[in-house]
Order: sequence, then C-alpha cells, then structure tokens
Amino acid sequence: MKVIVALVILIAIGATLWFSNQGEVEIENSQTHELPIISRQQILTATDLVEGVKKSLQEHDEKAISQWLNKALALAKEANMPQEDIDYIQSDMAKNFVIFQAQRSMFNDAVEQAYYDLLNIEDIKADFPQAEDLFASADKLIAKRDKIIEQIAAELSTGDAPTDADRQAARQQWLMHHSKR
Repeated sequence: MKVIVALVILIAIGATLWFSNQGEVEIENSQTHELPIISRQQILTATDLVEGVKKSLQEHDEKAISQWLNKALALAKEANMPQEDIDYIQSDMAKNFVIFQAQRSMFNDAVEQAYYDLLNIEDIKADFPQAEDLFASADKLIAKRDKIIEQIAAELSTGDAPTDADRQAARQQWLMHHSKR
C-alpha cells in the first residue's frame, strides 16, 4: 500500500513539473520566432559583400560600393532585423567597416601573390596600413618561403654551402612549380 501511495505522489509531482515547464517552452519558442535569422555582423562580413566591395575598390567605383551596401540593406530588411540594425547598416560607420574588411582582403591577396612570385611585401604593407595586425603573420609566411628556397638551394648545391647560382636555380624551380597553380 505504501508503494502505491508513493507511486501516486511521484506521478503527481512529475505531472506538475511537466505542466509547469510547458509554459517556459512556449515562451522560449515565441522569443525564438522574434529573433532575426541573420545578424548585422553576418551581413557586413559576408564573403560576397566583401568580395564585391573589394572589386569595386580595385575599379575605383563608388557607385558599385553603394550598390553592394544597398544589397546588404535589402537583406537586413528582408530578414526583419530591428530598426537599430537597419540604421547601422545604412550608416557611414558600416560602409567604412565593409571597406576596411575589403582592403584587408586585398592585402591578403597581394601577400599571397607576392609569396608565389618571390616578391618582397614591404610595399604591400605600406599600401594597406589597415592590415597592420596581419603584418607579423605575413612576414612569417615570407620568411618560411625564403627558408624553403634556401633548403631547395642546399639540395641543389654540390658543395657545403649553396652558391648564388644554386639559390637562383632554386628560385627558378619555385617559380616553375607555382606558375601551374
């Protein structure tokens, strides 16, 4: 008999807890439906937006930059974002942010090209001061590349230390190999 009473009490407590949680689940679901499906940060850092603005910058086309930003604004409105986010996406601050991101992407592209073409990156760094926080990693990348060239030269060397001719041959091998990419 005690077991049956205990079982009834447990079922009653369980049912009470279950029904009391149903309201919380409904509240959570209703709050979830009100949130936008995308954030302004996601819109402003979207690859297609950054690439489009980057191309527009390369072509010095202010009108195209505005068109890209208008596409971002249309997306924000379509996603029913809060007015505060829509206002931000329309702001000069957002435009400057997207241009900043595009210029950093241009820096990365230029460093990559210099890496493969065996070029120095000092001029690139001077052209893109907004990527200053990327300079150290770019310098490390170029140093690694130069070390690889030196290793190739050492393998080509017939003596103990690679000669200038060995280094030049290593550079030529590098360029031949990376011209196929």
